[in-house]
Amino acid sequence: MSLTVHGPGGRAAILLSAGALLLGAAACSTSHAGASGTATLTIGGKQIVDPARLEAEGERELAYTVGFGYVSPSGTGLPRCWFAQLGLSGSVDERLWCGPVQVPGSPPTNAWVPIAMKKTGENDTQIQLQVQPPDVPLPGNRSTPVSDSLIRADGTTTSPKAVVNRTASANFVAVLTDTEHKSNADLGLTDPATLRVHDDLLAVNATGYGRPSSFPIGDGATLIPGKGTQLRVLRLHVERSGKTDPAFSAQQWTGWHPQQSTLSLVVEGRRTVLSPDRLPDSGDVFLIYAVPDKAEPGESLILGSVGANSLEQPVRIPDGKRAAKAPASLATASGVSRVPANATQKFVARTIVPYGGLPAGDHAAELTVTGVRLGRQRPIKLDSGDYQLVTETTDGKALLEVAIKTTGQLPAIMGGPVTKNSFAMTLPDGSKAKLVGVRYDGDLLPAALVFEVPADVKSVKIGVSVGSVQVSALGRVDLTATGAIDLPLDFG
Repeated sequence: MSLTVHGPGGRAAILLSAGALLLGAAACSTSHAGASGTATLTIGGKQIVDPARLEAEGERELAYTVGFGYVSPSGTGLPRCWFAQLGLSGSVDERLWCGPVQVPGSPPTNAWVPIAMKKTGENDTQIQLQVQPPDVPLPGNRSTPVSDSLIRADGTTTSPKAVVNRTASANFVAVLTDTEHKSNADLGLTDPATLRVHDDLLAVNATGYGRPSSFPIGDGATLIPGKGTQLRVLRLHVERSGKTDPAFSAQQWTGWHPQQSTLSLVVEGRRTVLSPDRLPDSGDVFLIYAVPDKAEPGESLILGSVGANSLEQPVRIPDGKRAAKAPASLATASGVSRVPANATQKFVARTIVPYGGLPAGDHAAELTVTGVRLGRQRPIKLDSGDYQLVTETTDGKALLEVAIKTTGQLPAIMGGPVTKNSFAMTLPDGSKAKLVGVRYDGDLLPAALVFEVPADVKSVKIGVSVGSVQVSALGRVDLTATGAIDLPLDFG
């Protein structure tokens, strides 16, 4: 026998698990405890026929959802279904609210699953209803009842906003923003954590890990493990370069545009994708989850790079050991290098004609390196003005981006598409790195240059070379410079 239930986003799934069927039966039997029909519940002024039956049917439907792992029980015992009171006269919402539960990837606070009820009959004083499939929130999201007072058919009431301790049962996964920044010792996160993984749009570094017997989740509430489970807490620092790096904010793209990378938790082979909305652009979070009560449950994170050349990097929790070798372009601890304070070069731009209030002649200027990134993917700007995401696929190679700015009395004219050829990057062996592309704005020189380099490069030299270029509306521009910028690379 199989049962069709509706999961997150209205997706249908087939449940073949006998265990889930037993869970549904347990939920059904539990809901009848103490049912005496003492509460009169109404919708639109008409009394609901047999509300206890509706509660039992809702709990049975929810049990299937629990069996799939779409939600995890987070209260004492199995989740129960309630009516939301809309006033003091017994009027209730047209949905059941079932919980408390934990939606994977959401904060570890009260969440509820709404279940709509369809009218199947009515007369002048009564209305008959039938429960529908649960409207399960998408991962990382929560639903909350429309009322601060919930009631059952036997007259029992509760508040969905009550601060109570929570239980982490099977498939429990929560993301909690780290706002108080307590020490690892105070939180019971005493195990060593050396996990670090990054791509060009997302970086996560473990800053703590533990197996506490309980964990504070805010507002005075505490999370404890459920029967047969243990708590795990992984503290992470997150940098979402795809959100914080202006290079990715362009609107017009040719080909595959940048896709935000994904972070997934795997426990005992079960994978939960963490909602990007729950990860800060730059900040700290706790990843809190339950594991089976056994000696060494398998735990890992997977960083997924999405795009034309998709990539997955699975790393073990908490030591960061990789299941497969990382691409050489992402083998560094970080993709961002420190920039020396003296990373500057003086140069002269000689113009033949006056432009924008500047006379013809020599114009002294200075070039400064403002940022260095090494990785697998970088955005460049084409001559058409559209952006393109380039990906390094050659084994042992990487993309090195050098962001620059220029100061001095230079003509205010866009010349990046042609002056890009006036730059050279020299590798330690004396060879020249291949220029892959640039980004430019309204200045004479580009804003960033992207070169193909050996992935294990330790230093480069970069700067303006002597030569002439033809700039539209300005004519010939002669560039002269002495020396180049020594740029040691340190990716932490």
